[in-house]
Amino acid sequence: MRTITHFHRLRNNRIKMFYMIAALAFAYLICGLFCRQIIQHGYFQRKESRQNSRRIVVPGMRGNIYDRNGILLAGHRSIFSINLYLHELHGEFRKEYLKRANTLRQNNVKFNANELRRDSRVDVVKKYLDVVNETMEANYIVSRDAIEKHLAQKFLLPMKIADDIPQEVYERLMYVLPKNSPVQLSMDEVRYYPYGDLACHIIGYVAMDEYGGQPLNEKIKTFTSKCQMGKSGIELGADDVLRGIPGYELWQIDTLGMARVLLRSENPRHGSPIRLSIDKNLQDVVEGALGDNRGCAIVMNVRSGEILAMVSKPSYDINLLVPKISYDAYNQITSKGSWLNLATQGKFPLGSVFKLVSSIAFLQSGEVLRTDSVFCSGVTEVGGRKFTCKNHTSNIDITFGDAIARSCNTFFYENAKKVKKDRLIKTANKLGFSEKTGIELPHEGKGFVPTEAWKKARGFGSWVGGDTLNLSIGQGYLLVTPIEVCCFTSSIAANRLRTKPTIFFNGNCGNLPNYPSLGLDEMDYNFLVNAMVEVVENRSGKHAKVENLKVAGKTGTAQFFDHGEKRNLAWFTCFAPVDDPEIAITVMVQEKSKYDSYWGGTKAAPIAKKIIAEYFMKNKTPPLGSIR
Repeated sequence: MRTITHFHRLRNNRIKMFYMIAALAFAYLICGLFCRQIIQHGYFQRKESRQNSRRIVVPGMRGNIYDRNGILLAGHRSIFSINLYLHELHGEFRKEYLKRANTLRQNNVKFNANELRRDSRVDVVKKYLDVVNETMEANYIVSRDAIEKHLAQKFLLPMKIADDIPQEVYERLMYVLPKNSPVQLSMDEVRYYPYGDLACHIIGYVAMDEYGGQPLNEKIKTFTSKCQMGKSGIELGADDVLRGIPGYELWQIDTLGMARVLLRSENPRHGSPIRLSIDKNLQDVVEGALGDNRGCAIVMNVRSGEILAMVSKPSYDINLLVPKISYDAYNQITSKGSWLNLATQGKFPLGSVFKLVSSIAFLQSGEVLRTDSVFCSGVTEVGGRKFTCKNHTSNIDITFGDAIARSCNTFFYENAKKVKKDRLIKTANKLGFSEKTGIELPHEGKGFVPTEAWKKARGFGSWVGGDTLNLSIGQGYLLVTPIEVCCFTSSIAANRLRTKPTIFFNGNCGNLPNYPSLGLDEMDYNFLVNAMVEVVENRSGKHAKVENLKVAGKTGTAQFFDHGEKRNLAWFTCFAPVDDPEIAITVMVQEKSKYDSYWGGTKAAPIAKKIIAEYFMKNKTPPLGSIR
């Protein structure tokens, strides 16, 4: 009896333990279910959404670009395209594959399933392209690799078959293609430049590229259509402003990847318009004045630093690059050397225009006075080398003022020995010849002022006296950009140390900050300006003389090597009117062949004259300026 009772007691304890374990397991399952269904509901819902959703980014239209007077420089035009929606052909791809596979199996032919699927897709696509080719009398084909790549990477996006088709072809295809055809027509907006090559280096160009902005939600697979992105000029420099904010479409897809339901969408926002400081009509004038010459010309508002015109030649028609650049167009632009903006990216020796920098250094040093003179025999010898002066009659006394007006090398050679290289280098650096000007155009170059340390580091040996003499007249290792020269000329006009240029209308808030002065007293400053006026009135710059207008300028001719051949660079820089400076102009023209004979006074100055005359005829005819 005791044994039976003991047995039942043990049995009851085991049953209780089993119930307890079962209860704990059940409670665990309930807690897990509660956690999954209630607490983690949002997490799993988001995960499901990411797996079943696809987003298509829709680029916005670029903002327009205008000149300072509201004239359109970069807008849009409509182009017609043919697109193929491959994701809508999944069913036909499968039917074609099964049909081919069954035929091969019936004939006991072994086959590679993946290769057969790819070939089936090509045949289905060809069937639809045949309709397009027959209508357009064309021969469009899509390669197997292109189809596979698109299906793998962009299957929800249309595959572009043809761009920029004629409107009459577009209208014919509208009647031929069924409404539910996977081949669809679209009308897109692409960049259009109404004036072709006008201001091409300022405006720049765009190219179709993958959208590079921040995705709206990185965890949802996103397909991005190519959008127009800036590649040069202000199109690149202000790309973030012009491009706008993209929109999107969020689609729910099925197990085959087919878009079924549009969950939500947001329209793209257009880019903001931009107003440049250039005057389209003045730009026309400068383009015409420069003609077919290789070189550049810049017109700047002295008071605000605004660029009123900037031309670099050779130029190119920006429309050749839209909607995409052809091989022939690329080669044509490259062979002409048209990509480079010589005004902001070119680096050149300056020649005698640099004598204005040397003059400022001389006057600031206190070792050279306005009344000083030098006897010029036509030759200066330093370190066994002869440095010549052929800019005027030899064996005469040349005063400081005449040295600037007549561009006497000897005066600058002799006084460069007094003030030494360090002062010349320091003055050039202070005036901005070794820094970027800060203009808002991308890829701006900067000039170069050589130093003794640089020369030694390059293995060119120690600095010698001849280096100082060369620097004083703008030769040797010195390099400048034309925009630096124009800023320097504007600084002289306004008696300030620096001028910051801007390509945007009202970009410097209409007026430049109060920069320090050039560092010359009033008499020295007036002396320098008077000498520049003499250059235009009676000396090498007389081809820039305009009736009833006082112009202060400086000519220069420098040498450079072009494909191993020595060529001249013709420079002329000036400002006007002298009594109340309004504009500064810099012109640089390059010789094209050894048969040319380009000089600053005979080649660059007449171009500046045309610009000055047109500018003041259009705006106003100022009274005869009093010389300071």
